[in-house]
Amino acid sequence: MILTAPYLLVAASAILIPIAIHLWNKRQAKTVKVGSLRWLETSASNRWRSIKLNNFWLLVLRCLIPILLAVALAQPIWEHQSQKQKGAKAVVVGEELLYTSALKPIKPTIDSLLQRGYTLHTYTSDFKQIPLEKWQQISNRTQDSLVSTRYDYWSLLPALAAKYKSANDSIILFTSDQQQYFAGSRPETLPQHIRWIPVATDESITWLQAAIQIKPDSLLLILGHSSREGTTYSRYKTAASAQSINLVGNQQVQLQRQQDSLQATIAGNSSKVRIQTAPLQITILADKGQQTETPYLKAAIQAISSYTGLPIQIKADTINADWIFWLRNEQLPENIVRQVKQGLQVWIQQSQKPQLIKTSLTGAGGTTIKAHQLSPLQPYQNQVWAAANGEPVLYSKAIERGRVYTFRSGFAPAWSELGQSAQLPELLLPLLLPQPLAKYDFRAMDEQQLLPAKREQVAVSGTSQTDQVLLLKWFVLAAFILFLIERSIASRRSNL
Repeated sequence: MILTAPYLLVAASAILIPIAIHLWNKRQAKTVKVGSLRWLETSASNRWRSIKLNNFWLLVLRCLIPILLAVALAQPIWEHQSQKQKGAKAVVVGEELLYTSALKPIKPTIDSLLQRGYTLHTYTSDFKQIPLEKWQQISNRTQDSLVSTRYDYWSLLPALAAKYKSANDSIILFTSDQQQYFAGSRPETLPQHIRWIPVATDESITWLQAAIQIKPDSLLLILGHSSREGTTYSRYKTAASAQSINLVGNQQVQLQRQQDSLQATIAGNSSKVRIQTAPLQITILADKGQQTETPYLKAAIQAISSYTGLPIQIKADTINADWIFWLRNEQLPENIVRQVKQGLQVWIQQSQKPQLIKTSLTGAGGTTIKAHQLSPLQPYQNQVWAAANGEPVLYSKAIERGRVYTFRSGFAPAWSELGQSAQLPELLLPLLLPQPLAKYDFRAMDEQQLLPAKREQVAVSGTSQTDQVLLLKWFVLAAFILFLIERSIASRRSNL
């Protein structure tokens, strides 16, 4: 209990009043003086000796009344800790796990969490809750469903943190570890109350990456194959009028040509590309400081041309260019920016103020390629290549119909081992011959790359708080009750 005006406790000195009244207002019997005694005066000492403490408990009762009123004047307050508010408990699961066989390993964990009071939600933009009845149907299904909706799971994390922002919340997040679900920039921090668990999914996919007209009556097909181990490419020659081809492992590709495009269906997955008939025009513009980079780049481009059979012309002018590799420290000229808006693809590689770093990036076949230096990071939209520590190495930004890629490293040994790696042509191939309608990347991301590097301590809300109760009225009420009791006892004694 706390007194907000303790100086008013001096009013408790009023207890001297009932004490004095009690001592001096002693009830005495009437005396009748006879004979010569009436001429004698009572001595003072005898008067004082007659003062005796009678009715002790009545005196205590009378003293309590002014004490209670004095305490009431001091405005007493009772403080106590309120009960700690409970936080929300939710299990959030990516749709690619809910509707596929990848759900099986985590189903017992989810069931256990639901029994402990957690609610189940989808990792989508609305975080829709899944009723228990529907969860039973989902968890007992025997066939996988095709999940057509794709979300960038990094971009959904801030919305999840905003929905569950109390430190008392407990959120368990399950997602696939496939790279296809992660684009853009990785969040810098992950709130402490959100536990993100990447789930290993063993899936693979084969698609048509490019179709090249090598002869009037024949096509060269470049097929991509991606699994958690890596992404590889293979080529198949077929007649221009072919409606199907057989792959290794008795897998069949259904083909359907529509004028200058070709659609391929492989194991239920369809992909459509424009048939390449003209040579690919690539321009390399490098300043003096980056002349050592061009041999590695040219060798990789020539390897792609030799492998695919697609004629690629490397030139020094920008007229009718499909790709420009800008290996200069200057900003892009305005005329090139206008070409980008019309569909040009640009690769920017600058060597300004590089920073030393010890990390690596994963090649197309799953091999590790060491990186030694990185240029400063600039704002970007989509991450294309990432280092093992989560740093973006190649990222891109769309500008109307075209796209600008920014490469933070280099091909020469001072920058990385990329130029000497046999993986460079396979890394560049999907960029030079992009698949326009779909994204296929079933490679697994390392947990260090996937999860934000820092854990964020969220401000505690809804924790134990101090509640205050004003006790003035209760002390006044207690004093009034004691007064009634005192009057009742005093009245009875006076009648005796």
